[in-house]
Amino acid sequence: MNIFGIGFALAAGVFFGIIGPVTKTAYNLGAGVGLAIFLRYIVALLIVAPLIPYQKNLIKTYRENFTNFLLITIASIMLTTGLLISVTYINVSLTIIIFCTYPIIVLSISIFITKEKIKNIIKFLFITTFFGLFLALSPSSENLKVQGIVFALIASLGASIMIVTNQTMSKKNISPIQINIFINFFNTIFFFIILSIFFKIDVDVNLNAFLILLIPSCSYAIALFLQLLAIPRIGQTNTALFLYLEPITGIFGAVLILNEQLSTIQLLGTVIVLVSLAASTFVTRKV
Repeated sequence: MNIFGIGFALAAGVFFGIIGPVTKTAYNLGAGVGLAIFLRYIVALLIVAPLIPYQKNLIKTYRENFTNFLLITIASIMLTTGLLISVTYINVSLTIIIFCTYPIIVLSISIFITKEKIKNIIKFLFITTFFGLFLALSPSSENLKVQGIVFALIASLGASIMIVTNQTMSKKNISPIQINIFINFFNTIFFFIILSIFFKIDVDVNLNAFLILLIPSCSYAIALFLQLLAIPRIGQTNTALFLYLEPITGIFGAVLILNEQLSTIQLLGTVIVLVSLAASTFVTRKV
């Protein structure tokens, strides 16, 4: 197993996990959701834009593989909008738990559709990791609304499609940079139009809120690129498993940045997830 691939996947989980608590800090200082979404994609596009002139046959690659590029971009929109809408209906912890079923979906696709050979120990670690995550987030059943569950599932399905499609594209020697450019260029335009028409991009925020909001924006750009690098090296299944580090990073971020408290059950769940991920790293390195 490619040790760099494991490192890329784990690092992607960390950078994805940073986004939640830091974004909430910016919200507390007056930043709006619309600005957070728009900055996410415009910053990612600005970071990757200098690499565009160095991409050979970029337009030809997009033209010949347009279906794959469009699919992975639509999936990213499903992920972003699904999470954004879900948390307006149900508890954030429950949203994350439903969303984090996406590694299980990827595992199912790998077993039943793409027919990958998955070791039983890996299947077991998927289940134990998800169980630990369930305990770590300790969701509330209060104010449970079907709409919230549906949108969280849409986000989960979007994440699954992104990972599976990425593996398909990597087999065609499509580089992570080319995928990154397309997703962020398309989504910058898409969300600018949607937010301008139906919502609001409020740029009238104090400097501290704006600067803090740049942190999760950069984290997203880095995390997406690392995820795209990991999948060709260790496959969609292992990448999905290691991305379970994302919510655990979010929990630690909430404790350190937002001063939230963890219960004994949450601590137990966090330990289960970390032990399962450590075991996964050991097992996959032996493959």
